[in-house]
Amino acid sequence: MNRIYILLLSCCSLPLAAQTEAQLDSIYQAMSTDLGEVVIRVNRPVFQQKADKMVFSVENSTLSEGSTVLEVLSRAPGVVVSQEGELSLRGKKGVSVMINGKLSSLSSKELANLLRSTNSAVVKNIEIIANPSAKYDAAGNAGIINIVLKTNILEGLNGSVYASGGRGRKNRMNTGFTINYAHQAWRVFGDYSHTFRGEEERKTFDQDFFDPIRPTTLLRHSHQHYKTSEPLTSNNFKFGTDYQLSSNTSIGFLLDAKLGRYENNSAGISQLYTPDASLYSSIGTDNYNLEHWYDYTYSVHGTHKFSEQGTLLDLDLEYERSKFNSSQTQLQHPLIDITEVYADRKGKIPSTLRVFNGKLDFTLPLTEQHTLEIGWKSTVKSNDNPSVYELEEGGQWVIDPETTNHYSYKEQIHAAYLNYKLALDHWQIQVGLRNEYTDRNIHQKTTAEKHQTDYNKLFPSASIKYETDQAHSYYASYSKRINRPSHFDLNPFRFYNDPFNYWQGNVQLKPEITHATEIGYLWSKYLIATIYFSQTQDVMTQVYSYEQEQTILVKTLENLSKSYHYGTTLTATVTPTDFWTMSTMFNLFNNQYKGEYQDTTIDSKQVAFTLNAQNSFSLPKGIKAEVNAQYFSKSNIGLYKREGYFDLSIGASKTILREKGSLKLALTDVLKTNHFTLVGTNLDSKIRQKYDLDSRIVTLSFHYKF
Repeated sequence: MNRIYILLLSCCSLPLAAQTEAQLDSIYQAMSTDLGEVVIRVNRPVFQQKADKMVFSVENSTLSEGSTVLEVLSRAPGVVVSQEGELSLRGKKGVSVMINGKLSSLSSKELANLLRSTNSAVVKNIEIIANPSAKYDAAGNAGIINIVLKTNILEGLNGSVYASGGRGRKNRMNTGFTINYAHQAWRVFGDYSHTFRGEEERKTFDQDFFDPIRPTTLLRHSHQHYKTSEPLTSNNFKFGTDYQLSSNTSIGFLLDAKLGRYENNSAGISQLYTPDASLYSSIGTDNYNLEHWYDYTYSVHGTHKFSEQGTLLDLDLEYERSKFNSSQTQLQHPLIDITEVYADRKGKIPSTLRVFNGKLDFTLPLTEQHTLEIGWKSTVKSNDNPSVYELEEGGQWVIDPETTNHYSYKEQIHAAYLNYKLALDHWQIQVGLRNEYTDRNIHQKTTAEKHQTDYNKLFPSASIKYETDQAHSYYASYSKRINRPSHFDLNPFRFYNDPFNYWQGNVQLKPEITHATEIGYLWSKYLIATIYFSQTQDVMTQVYSYEQEQTILVKTLENLSKSYHYGTTLTATVTPTDFWTMSTMFNLFNNQYKGEYQDTTIDSKQVAFTLNAQNSFSLPKGIKAEVNAQYFSKSNIGLYKREGYFDLSIGASKTILREKGSLKLALTDVLKTNHFTLVGTNLDSKIRQKYDLDSRIVTLSFHYKF
């Protein structure tokens, strides 16, 4: 079956060739401006490959309309989204996410909920930066994904309204509006969006447990099957104002609020078998998880231009308060007569995150060829997480002291950077150095344990690019980066999926340090070939441990010694016909993990590839269509491997109401082949986890500009 998927994808993505910029500009989606008797059309591609980043134009993509940002990211070239919403780039985990150039401080779980609740209608571009310069935060050893939101600077009153409805296994709906008023030196803007996303998933977990002393002796086998209902509702709004104090100075204020509710209600069966396949335990489990979040961000931005040569000072101050509440109820009922007793459980897991960011950037053009960038940034964050678990005993709920924990987390990161740019006729050279000091304090108040660590690290970066007169370019880059464990990764509280599985953080986690380099070749800016390599120390990877006496599988994170990630990418854009444009990205890579875990030597590696083909068609009567095909081969994730999968999505759009409105129809995962299956051996156990995702969704959307 995999060969069929590859053949379908190949038909969508060949031939691979390049073209001139003039050819490309004739076939993309157009924007029109009426200047008397003259109409100027500016065409923008859905994917645009640049030397330092890939730009995904969300606003020009039919398939992105009516989606959430997390769903859009899953169709971006080189990006993979796990079943829990964790991002990886070019097959490597540890991606930092920025929104309008500002780094998110949320944990991967909190960030996934935020991206699930953000409507794609407010997004302009997604920038995928694989090897950032010293001006960027050093966080994110796999690179940075920058989500650029839409802005409107037109004079007068203008805006847009949008609405969409969709259906997978459950109904979905998005609606909202944007409004902007600009007059001379003053601008006021705002937007509001409401999202409801119904979702149903089916999960099957199989695990074999072996005797640690005699690894070939099977002790038991477990089989679990769940069906989940996961409705999500969010209300996001934004209000801001900018004022031009003078021709050289401007100031702005922004309030960004995100309010959401997410449920994960599941009904499942957990069965345990003896080595001879006899069923000796069967438990029905009903989980009711309810999450609320209230995220408010207040920011002030100021810019002052000192000279016409471009001497510029930027100041950003930002305060974020994010409150996250989770409540969980887990009810067990035996389906056959068993001797073991599994108590009902409920938990309350509140979390309050406070983050202050201060950032100052100074750009100093020394001459026309030489530019110096100097900057400072401080981040101060705290997280308070008093989690309480209770067990049902004799018809009453009593606190479980083994799982209840009050966790307090504080972290400060202070950074300074220096970046030098040299621009000559054919050469562009950039060299930078960033220094980051980190101080982290963890206080487990329930057990009176304290953990403190601080460290100072230098992060150099360099890049060079040479352009010929024949539109050929060559470049090379290097950077050192860090991936710090989040407050969620470090928190040792337990989050139960069922009586036999729970997640637990690891307070002993160390940050990952990565050295990354790549070299590349570009032709006419629309063909790029890249070879890349990175080495990571103290790589964090997901592991499972087995509690024999209680037959419980514990999922957590551990540091391995190192990992190696290397590969090559080829990206091309072609126009096979006057009405068909195609952007293709091929990525061949190898992930290798090495280290010691539980007195066992680990050496896991897997050669894998991804192939992404984005096809755009201009059809009669103003109809535009898109076909996106992706194939991801089997790849390893730390100690485990993810099976290969295929995704095919299609969509069409048409402008209406004198080109002020548009209607779009899209169908994702047409062949229902986008599944998440994880397999692997974890010392004394083997696992196979299959997620039947709610990924085939039909969406009809309407957008109107005024």
